[in-house]
Parts: sequence; C-alpha cells; structure tokens
Amino acid sequence: MKPKRRILFFTPYATRTGSEMLIYYILKYLDRTKFDAGLVCFAKGELLHDLPKDVPVFYAPRNFSLTQKVAFHLGLHPTTIALKKISKQFKADLWYVNTVMLADVIKIGKQLQIPVISHIQELSTMYSQVSRSDFKTIVDDSDMIIGCSDIVCRCMKESGSRRVERLYNFVDLKEITPDEKRIQEVRKEWGAEPDDFVWIMSGTSSERKGFDLLPDIAMQIPKNSKIHLVWVGKLSDDGLVYWTEQRCKQVDHVKIHLIGAKKEDYYSYMAAADGFMLTSRQEPFGMVLVEAAWLGKPIVSFDSGGPTEFITPELGTIVPDLNIPLFVKNLLDWTENKQIKYDLNAARAKVQEFDAETKVAEWQRIIDSF
Repeated sequence: MKPKRRILFFTPYATRTGSEMLIYYILKYLDRTKFDAGLVCFAKGELLHDLPKDVPVFYAPRNFSLTQKVAFHLGLHPTTIALKKISKQFKADLWYVNTVMLADVIKIGKQLQIPVISHIQELSTMYSQVSRSDFKTIVDDSDMIIGCSDIVCRCMKESGSRRVERLYNFVDLKEITPDEKRIQEVRKEWGAEPDDFVWIMSGTSSERKGFDLLPDIAMQIPKNSKIHLVWVGKLSDDGLVYWTEQRCKQVDHVKIHLIGAKKEDYYSYMAAADGFMLTSRQEPFGMVLVEAAWLGKPIVSFDSGGPTEFITPELGTIVPDLNIPLFVKNLLDWTENKQIKYDLNAARAKVQEFDAETKVAEWQRIIDSF
C-alpha cells in the first residue's frame, strides 16, 4: 500500500469567494486513505469555521506587527520565517497554491525544494495586479498549473508554463438547499409581485464583475416590464460603488436592489429570483453559473471568457461585445418565455458534471498523475 501523500494548501483570505470555496470543497471530499492535508492562510476568514476538523490550519503574516516590521528591515522576512516553521511542522510532500496572489509562497517552496502546484482562477485583469517578476515566478517555478477553464489554461500556456491541466470549477450540490418559506419572505422584501420577474447577479462590486453596468442595463429596460434587478455580494467602500449607487437611485422605472452579502440565506436569495444575469466584463469560469443552473434559473451572460464553456442554448444566452441593448433584449426574451424555452432537466443533467464530489475525484487523479 502506498504511503499517504501530505499536501499543504495555501489560500489568501479564507473567505467564501469562488476561488477559496474550491479549496474548501477539495478539503471536504479529499480521500483520507490517500492524502493528509493542511491549510495555510494569511487571514482568519469565515471559511475557516466550516473546514473539516481533521485539517490543521496554520497562519502566516501578511500585515506585519511593529516587531515584524523591524525584523523585515533587518532582512528577516516574517512570512518566510513562518512558512519555513510550518514546513518543518507539517512535512508536506507537495504545496498547493491557490490564485495568482501568492507568488512569494512559490519562491519559498522552491528554496525548500518542495514541489509546487498552482491553481489559477484568474484572467488578464487580475494579472495586472501582480508584478512582472511575481507572474513569471508563478509560470516558471510552478511544477504544474491547474486552470479552472480552457481560456485560463490557454493563458498559462501562452505565458510559457510547461505543464498545464484543466479542472473546471465545481460546487457542492448537497449544500444548495434554499428554504421555501424564506424564498417567499425574500420576494416580499423586494416587493416582487407574482407576475414580476427578478434577475439576480452574485459577485463582488467590482468593475471586472460589471457592477457599474447595472444602471446602464436598467435604463434600457422598458417602463412597463415589471422587472427587478438584484445584486447580491459585498459592496466595497469605494468610489465606483458610490457612483453606481447614485446612478441607480436615478432609475425610477426598474426596482434595483443592492442587498450586500448574504452568507446564511444565500441560496434562498438566489432561488427567489427568476433568472440569473452575469454582467462580468471578464470571467474565468464562474461557479455561480453552476449554482444558478442547478436552481433552474435561465442565464444571460456577456461573452466574458469562461461562461462560453458552460452555457448552452437550453441554459441561457451569451451576448457578444458587451452589447448592453442586446443583453437587455435577451433578458426580456427569457422573461416573456421562461416556461417555454428553459429546459430544467437539461440544466440539472449538465450541472451534475460539476458536482464537488465528482470533481474532487478528478482532481485526485490529476494529483496521482503528478
């Protein structure tokens, strides 16, 4: 019998964003007869409360205390010291680094001669947030890169990565359990009548996610359409959000609801809507598409990258060129024909391919081949 492989996972914030939820699902469904796992994070996010109890959690500093700042200026990097200490304690066979934000981890892994796999879930808008040297480190010094979609894998290959594998993002379908009573309460909160149609978007309030396009979309909707637009997700304290909020207030013929993050009732809020709109300018894949399809919501998405690898005509519509009038036309088409065109059986069958338990087994085959 082969000895178990010890894998140390690294993730930046331990929040419930799509990229970090993927690590949570891997840790949840990991075959304990083959693998031992630990997790290193750089912030104490809410996701840590949900981790399996047998996964040890280690913390490494990114925001330094005064003492650590002094040590840093003396040439003693607090993050390096912490990771070397964790490495001695856990004795991993492999480091698994999540997102493009942790190039320093890859550098330290190379110093310690530990194999590193990087899981990349970003496209070019996020590459600009990483220095040239750090991006080169990710590409050159990762022993393997796993991309969350074909388009992400293509970007990695174009950048010069020697070994790239694709693993589509996935969702734990068992956790999608909306509450019917709460669904009705949510629709009342929105003031949505039975014949009103609610389109929802879930994501961070960023330019990449197209948060600022919300009032532009609303202005294109005819005045008698009885449509609601809902944005669920944390609203950042920045000028883009303020500007967009002020523009939304000037729209008087469409009800726009900016409801913030809804951790506890998230799936009930999603289920309370009638359709899902993906407004992203750029999207590597979009786990929320899987959630929306499982909940039976027709999807309208801009041609933003990864969504074209998931959405079929039975599930929704891809709109090219960030064409807002065409985007709204498709919202209206689905609104008027929701009982005719949408194929729930086809949606459920397709989504089964992206269930966490199935995909973690595929992930384990990739790791075994490595």
